[in-house]
Amino acid sequence: MDNLETCRLLLNIDFWSALFGFVGTVLIFFFGLPSKVDPEGHIHLILEQESEEDKRKGRKYKIISYSGILLLVISFLLQLIKILSAY
Repeated sequence: MDNLETCRLLLNIDFWSALFGFVGTVLIFFFGLPSKVDPEGHIHLILEQESEEDKRKGRKYKIISYSGILLLVISFLLQLIKILSAY
């Protein structure tokens, strides 16, 4: 690899890292952890009742919020790769 190719790779790492970090942050901001909806679908005002809609919503929130965390981890790993490749 020559210096130009290495420079392009590092610029791409910056782009992807920033993109993953931004998207992950937005997902966590809106869906947060722990989830805002009971993942088991229980309605706490009425005992012994479960809502299938709330169960689906809880699973959706859980998947999206963990996806946000994963994107942030990928973002940090890309930055680490860039830092280590500079030495």
